[in-house]
Amino acid sequence: MVDKYSRYGNNVTKKSYPKILSSYEEYEIKEAIQKLKREKNKNIALKKQNNELYNEILILKSNIRSHISIHQKVKGDSFPSFDVLKNNINHFLQIDCLNFFKKYLYDEFEIEGVEFFYREVFKYCGNIIKNHFIKIEETLDSKFNDKNVRNTLDCVLKNSFQVDCKRLLNNLVKEENYREIMEEIQNVLDINGKNERVNNDIIIFIKKTMEIILHCYINQPKISYDVNKFGVKVYFNENKQKEFFGKILKGEECKIILPSFTYYNESKRVDEIVNKEQVMKKNFFEKND
Repeated sequence: MVDKYSRYGNNVTKKSYPKILSSYEEYEIKEAIQKLKREKNKNIALKKQNNELYNEILILKSNIRSHISIHQKVKGDSFPSFDVLKNNINHFLQIDCLNFFKKYLYDEFEIEGVEFFYREVFKYCGNIIKNHFIKIEETLDSKFNDKNVRNTLDCVLKNSFQVDCKRLLNNLVKEENYREIMEEIQNVLDINGKNERVNNDIIIFIKKTMEIILHCYINQPKISYDVNKFGVKVYFNENKQKEFFGKILKGEECKIILPSFTYYNESKRVDEIVNKEQVMKKNFFEKND
């Protein structure tokens, strides 16, 4: 083949251009491009896997709902609706807790003893429920980064828990567990000399508390309370607090006996309150001695 420059003679030289990139820089660019391609392929594969998993979850969710419907018809026992559960919470806090206070705590203890009793019952019951589910939740959090997939799976699981929540509660907490909680509290408070009738009433109250907390935990959305609120000093505001026992004037110093229960409203993206904090005047027992 004849060189295209030969016609000009041997004295003509080809124009040379400076090399813009070094060999190492060219290598780095090629590697970066390959890495981007690999990441893109990886993301496509993950997206496909997530879509397949999401579809499987939807099928599973549909099957569980069908199972729930059949199961409830057979057993005649259903998990409370959201509105019913909110009413149950308020009844428990305003009636059951108040009745126990009047029967056993009012005549024996100062306000510190009252807040101790409720705090310990809620703390022990809450820890038992939380510790049962925490391993499941941690496993799901570690495996599913997609929020929609995670929320769907969470809903599926909660529906399965709700199907037979009474059996779940019976398997989760045995009679000896209730007695252990009662004994822990009685070792400190010694209510009415630890007689068996009082002990049995404490166990009944603990069982009611455990059931309410379990229902709150497996409800969709989950209903929560802050155990650190027990005994916190506040100044009475009727928009945030409610009298547990005894009249309280606006701005008076008081202590939280029972905390508020809240849930996250996904559509509004705000925390909604199920019940107000229930409080007593800090010096209530001093003025009523």
